[in-house]
Amino acid sequence: MGNELNRKQILDLFEDQLFISYEDYCNKHELPPDYKGLITYIIDQELIHPSVIQKYTVLKEFNARCLGDRGQKTQTVEALADRFNLSSRTIWSILKSHVKK
Repeated sequence: MGNELNRKQILDLFEDQLFISYEDYCNKHELPPDYKGLITYIIDQELIHPSVIQKYTVLKEFNARCLGDRGQKTQTVEALADRFNLSSRTIWSILKSHVKK
């Protein structure tokens, strides 16, 4: 239970500090704070690794397209590889790593 409490405290502090930093950034640059701006800010601060963004996007796009493509996985992988300028092997690796979890 002590571990969970420490984790919760760290998460709470992280959220507070991130929000304060984002608000300061918006005020400094006269930007309206919104969720898209916050996501961009988090990415710009390198708090999310580019590989996580890539994985998330590929998985979401694959799932969305597979529904529309009637389960044509190979065609969907090829289309995503072309769209994101990645190899088909990279797309397949992302998909396989997700299935293992």
